[in-house]
Amino acid sequence: MTETTETTEAPALVRPGPRRLLIVGARRKIAVELIARLLDDKRVEKILAVDEGPCPPGLLGHDSGRFMFRNASLDRRRQVDNLFLFEEFREHPLDTVVHLAFAGNPKGYDVSRHEYNVNAARHLLDASLRYQIGKYVFLSSDAVYAVGPRGDYKVSEDSELNLDPASPKAVRDIIDAEFLCRAKMDHRECEVMVLRPAGVIGGGVMSGLNLLFESNPPVLPIGFDPMINPTSKERLARDIQLALMFRGKGLYNIAGPTAGPLSRFLEQRGIEPLRVPGPLLRQANRLQRLVGQTRYHAEYQPKRLFYSLVLDDTRFEAAFRAHAELLELRGPSS
Repeated sequence: MTETTETTEAPALVRPGPRRLLIVGARRKIAVELIARLLDDKRVEKILAVDEGPCPPGLLGHDSGRFMFRNASLDRRRQVDNLFLFEEFREHPLDTVVHLAFAGNPKGYDVSRHEYNVNAARHLLDASLRYQIGKYVFLSSDAVYAVGPRGDYKVSEDSELNLDPASPKAVRDIIDAEFLCRAKMDHRECEVMVLRPAGVIGGGVMSGLNLLFESNPPVLPIGFDPMINPTSKERLARDIQLALMFRGKGLYNIAGPTAGPLSRFLEQRGIEPLRVPGPLLRQANRLQRLVGQTRYHAEYQPKRLFYSLVLDDTRFEAAFRAHAELLELRGPSS
């Protein structure tokens, strides 16, 4: 089954006016990186960062006149609505929402996490439309794609999705959240975007690929060396920034600048993997987790270490990255 990409091509022009952003999922490493980049941009007037629990250490020390952190349960509609009603945004309302809050860790994944993911995605998107937000961005994952021996060398946005009923519940939740967004991409006032990043590599990042790289050692199947084009949290933060500052809506892949075999990226970091027969991979991975040598879950994307997954992000390159110089040429109030 092939999914049709529901996108609308739009010129990559800088959105007018200063930005006032709501970023949910502020405890994620990508959120910390993104917020730091945005606060360096004079076009950003204020950022409201939201998550459950205390403010992450990485966000402490920002200018309180432009940055504020609030605690909220995103699966509760009233608490989500309250985020749009703060006194600080009464005269100059929020205009951009970035949804990074997704409980995708397979460890301890249960009904409560499923309900959190579904309700948070629904409440946040619905509130964004009610309060006339100009742009809504949901950060998805390359885990939504079906991976196998017959896959294309490069995976485009309309490639087959992993709709297998036996796929991990977290993956199905991400796909459900995507469908909620795609159903609203024709909205006339709010530009709804879904970004599917390739595996993200960087210190402390909780992506599956990075958890594999941080394993001691990474365990890989004998005879397989899949092609990948991972991105870094710094590049991903810049790509999200471009998506927020330019006009445009739809579904986009975003990936790193180079593709190559998994072994090459490990070698570049001085990492020596352990090879085991393919049928023993999951058993070896479970044993590693039990003894604290890895946080990687091989069952999350069971075919990822056997077959290639290279994202084709030429659409995002043409629509956004190709015009990045416009952000540097325009003044602070553009």
